[in-house]
Amino acid sequence: MRSFVLAALSLIVLASCHRTDAPGEAPTGVKVVPGDGLVVVSWDTLPDLTYWIFFSAGISVGVGNPGSLAMRGVLPPRVIGGLGNDAPFAFIVNATHGDSPAGPSSLPIVAKGRLAGDTDTWTSGPAIVAPPLAPPQNLKSAASNGSRFVVVGDAATIFAADVNYTSCLPQSPCATVTDFPGVTPWLPPVQPFTLAPTVNLSSVIFNGTFVALGTDSASGTSSPVISSADGFTWTPNIAVPAGGMNAIGFGGATTDTVLYVAVGDQGRIFTTTDIATVDWTPRNSGTSNALNGVAFLNGRFFATGAAGTLLTSSDGMTWDLPLDAKTNNTLRSVTFTPLSPGAQYVAVGDGGVVTTSTDGNTWNAITLASAPDLRSVIVGGASGTRFLAVGSGGAVAFSDDGLPLASSWHQASAGSANLAKVVAVPSMYLAVGDAGANAVSR
Repeated sequence: MRSFVLAALSLIVLASCHRTDAPGEAPTGVKVVPGDGLVVVSWDTLPDLTYWIFFSAGISVGVGNPGSLAMRGVLPPRVIGGLGNDAPFAFIVNATHGDSPAGPSSLPIVAKGRLAGDTDTWTSGPAIVAPPLAPPQNLKSAASNGSRFVVVGDAATIFAADVNYTSCLPQSPCATVTDFPGVTPWLPPVQPFTLAPTVNLSSVIFNGTFVALGTDSASGTSSPVISSADGFTWTPNIAVPAGGMNAIGFGGATTDTVLYVAVGDQGRIFTTTDIATVDWTPRNSGTSNALNGVAFLNGRFFATGAAGTLLTSSDGMTWDLPLDAKTNNTLRSVTFTPLSPGAQYVAVGDGGVVTTSTDGNTWNAITLASAPDLRSVIVGGASGTRFLAVGSGGAVAFSDDGLPLASSWHQASAGSANLAKVVAVPSMYLAVGDAGANAVSR
């Protein structure tokens, strides 16, 4: 805030002590595109000019006005965050020429942020594919460290890209057909280590390091585990001694007891405290149903699986009797937020089933009308309370309270491809799926 005020004062000082003429016209082509808790300001630029953005809460703004904030020396497109989604802000752009006073300001534009997830906020990208013309593989999972995404899939597919919020905004089409929305171009690993193409990667997580899990379809008896600090250079680790492993998670009661948990077909659960040096130990899940998701939520591990299977464990090693998820549909994914005004836990699965809980123990399920299979659910948005799920045929379902009520859930579309995983970074969701499909909501 102080830097904005000082910038505004410096502009006023320049107006009284200048050596060059001010620009004669206001900047043209000014646009303010709302996003999730932010806006993106763009305009036409001319050489030798220094551009300023002034903005203020409310519907009016002016140079030097009380409450107006200034950003000096900016270039379009400029993201302005921290605005929330509840109140309007007004924006103008003007310019100086060298040490001249400010020229005329553009007309005020009023905008306010809005939560991502609705149909009109999604943009699909071209298929993620290795050059030059390799067939696009089914992408099964994605993870992020906040600034970089990693996606994995069949045939040892791995790609990484950095967050680039202003790339291919819904209101600003991509410059070329090879541009991707919301990210820099996707790149494969650059390294001497390579996985056999018979390895299908099913899951990737980030816990300070990216860790991916897959099954070698050639052997059928092992599930490779690999890790990477940056998403590009990968190292092999101790494989899980079983095939058909579907997901990996991590967590623990304290930072000193972090545990990796891998789950898979026939109710298999394996754990290790160190993927690089400690062998995986089999654990008794108490079920023979396939397990396809695992997460550490609010101090407990949760595993989801076939026939409505929902397991919990306080330590990842001893698993409690299955919870009653109030559904026999296969459950695929579960998430949690302490900020929700309603239910804090949400699990989703086949046939549009959504089951929710306030305490993680007692669950209530509904089936969303016309919703196909839901494969993944996450919490995101500037509010930190929006539950958002994706699934078959580009289906999107979201709720801001997570309650098991039809009126609490809204459906949208992220295209037509089958989507397998959704992840969130501030102000943006990324979903990936079959044949290299990818879509971003901002």
